Amino acid sequence: MAGTAVYITWVTASLLGGILLMPFFRPAGKRVTLAGFVDMFRRYWLHIALVFSIYLWKDLLDGLDRILMANTHLDMTPFVYAIEGDLVLWVQQTFLNDMLTFVLTHYYVAGYMLLTYTASLYFTYFDDRWMADRVLLSMFFVYALAVPFYLFFNVRVTGDHIPEMQTLAYHLTPEIQTWFTRIDPFTNGMPSLHIGIPFTVWLGLHRWDHDERWRKYRNFVGVYIAVTAFTIIYLGIHWFVDIVGGIIVSFLAVNLADKYHAWLWYRLDERTFNARLAWLLADFNNPKLVLSGWMSRSVNWLKTPSTAQTGTAVMLLLATTGGVLLYDATHQDFPAEGVTYPEAAAGADGWLVALDADENGNLSAVIIDIENDKTYYNNLDLNEDGNQSQWGVINASTEVLISENHAIVWQGYRIITLEFSNQDLNGVGRTTGPLYTDLALLDDSDDKQAKLFAIDDGVVIDLQSTAPYEVFTSIPDDDVILIDGEGNSLAWVTESSPMIANILSLDGVQSSLSVEVNVTVDSAKDEQVLALTGTVVDYVNASITGISFDKNHLVAEVNLSAVSRLVMVNLDTGEQRIIGDPLFPVANPSIGHGVVAWQHKWGLNSMDPNDAELDWDVKYHIISENHSYQLHTEDEFNQTSPQVMEGYIAWLQDSGGEEPPEVIIYSLEETFEPYSSLTLQIAIIALIPLLSIWMIQRQRENIDSTDEEE
Repeated sequence: MAGTAVYITWVTASLLGGILLMPFFRPAGKRVTLAGFVDMFRRYWLHIALVFSIYLWKDLLDGLDRILMANTHLDMTPFVYAIEGDLVLWVQQTFLNDMLTFVLTHYYVAGYMLLTYTASLYFTYFDDRWMADRVLLSMFFVYALAVPFYLFFNVRVTGDHIPEMQTLAYHLTPEIQTWFTRIDPFTNGMPSLHIGIPFTVWLGLHRWDHDERWRKYRNFVGVYIAVTAFTIIYLGIHWFVDIVGGIIVSFLAVNLADKYHAWLWYRLDERTFNARLAWLLADFNNPKLVLSGWMSRSVNWLKTPSTAQTGTAVMLLLATTGGVLLYDATHQDFPAEGVTYPEAAAGADGWLVALDADENGNLSAVIIDIENDKTYYNNLDLNEDGNQSQWGVINASTEVLISENHAIVWQGYRIITLEFSNQDLNGVGRTTGPLYTDLALLDDSDDKQAKLFAIDDGVVIDLQSTAPYEVFTSIPDDDVILIDGEGNSLAWVTESSPMIANILSLDGVQSSLSVEVNVTVDSAKDEQVLALTGTVVDYVNASITGISFDKNHLVAEVNLSAVSRLVMVNLDTGEQRIIGDPLFPVANPSIGHGVVAWQHKWGLNSMDPNDAELDWDVKYHIISENHSYQLHTEDEFNQTSPQVMEGYIAWLQDSGGEEPPEVIIYSLEETFEPYSSLTLQIAIIALIPLLSIWMIQRQRENIDSTDEEE
């Protein structure tokens, strides 16, 4: 994809830049040769692997961070904004310039890569093991220390929080925006690694470069830090507090490296590592000797308890409980029980209805009362093949419609109504005359009776009337192509006005509303879609293909030939906004209780498709926060047909393998499982004696140390 090409360009430029600068920064008496690069990897392959393992961590942790934010909404940005206010906005607006934006955007990514590569390259290539041992380990510790902040202290980029602030770097071009969207969750502001990593290098050089051989490089890094600090503020990415956090983390990382570098590199020294490994594998008794020696030392270590042992116990306890919390916070979905092979599902409020097929393809309705944890079963006398040969229908699709009090199963000429207030939940079936184009289910607000409307040859008819069913005259159009119901309101779209959503309220005096949906975006994004798919984004023939609405908002799915987009309309103010990524496909929106959910893809069905990007995933948007959340990391599962309920989102999940599909229910409210609460309670109680013992031991060790000095 185009975003990948941009990334490769940055990487290549950074590597070449670092190599070209080597003669300028090399220590006195050192030469640059091609053979030196081969020798560098031979002598320092573990050092280099340690630093670049950070990139492997980042992909994993960014995925966890997305899910953690979706489950917990741990957003500390308002507290940071309370400290700083609009200071970053003043910087951006004061210096705003198109050329400056262009230069600093590329500097932001390529410059950071250049600094990371040179810090890893120079000390290893010129065989300065003294600096390599310490600086490269410091860089590793910076990221390790930043991980808890990224997971549990989420701070959004400034352009995503301050209304007037622009995320200039992320929106320079559609290709760059696509790349940033895929790799950055936009919540990892604190601490800033764009400051943390280079400041660590500079501080390490200041601390350990005793003979000043790296003085030129240290000065270069100092200038880079100053320019980068301005860059990350100007581009609408970081806060000033993030810079402070990066500096503090750097200081801690350098001190940790100073303390532990000898212990680590004694064991991982490339000069002896291969020889040790060969000795270990030469004789089966050698690993036994190593293991027994390790166990003996461990036992002896435990026999003489001190602050080291107690402190280790405290850290293990904290790590265990933290791991439990992290697991729970990222695993808030569960399969619906009693559903073996779902064909379709729909949810509303506290009810979920799934169509379940047995080994013979016979369909039953599994009705789940989520709040009361009850499940009901209803044999529908329908088959998944949709064969209704008596009417000449084969392979008729089966759909489920749901409202607050009812559900409808619709297949061809058969409509079965399920009433939730009926404890037996027996379905009432009817046979229709024509084969309808679409169906809408409403709830009468007075007597809670189900209302059914259908499209028959472009005309909306009332299925509550006596057959032959009457035309619903409140909708005069004769070219209706889409209808949907919510509460006691009906929405529709016509073929003659395919971009206008109409809503009719049937409560009391009928009232109607018409909204023309706007799906236009920056022309550069449309050009990118054309380049990837070979298909024009067709605004002229655009059409609404799906609607979901409630009392306050309407969400329309719009087909634009090359791609589909979601538009959310505030029915009170008329305000419209595109939700989801306008570059990639979206489908099946569902809205309710202040939440919008939909399925989306990470990529396009392009001329050069990436299969890993073409499965469907679920996103949701909290309207009051104006933020969207990703529920899944990139996987090979298809998650489709999301349904918003009160406190829950449900969807169909298909692995595409031998395992049958599942109905997955995700809780928007309950973050931690009851067993986790028990674990936390035990941990808190255990921490009291452990910390008390640690402090007593520490005090005693300090007294003993003072006595020895005297």
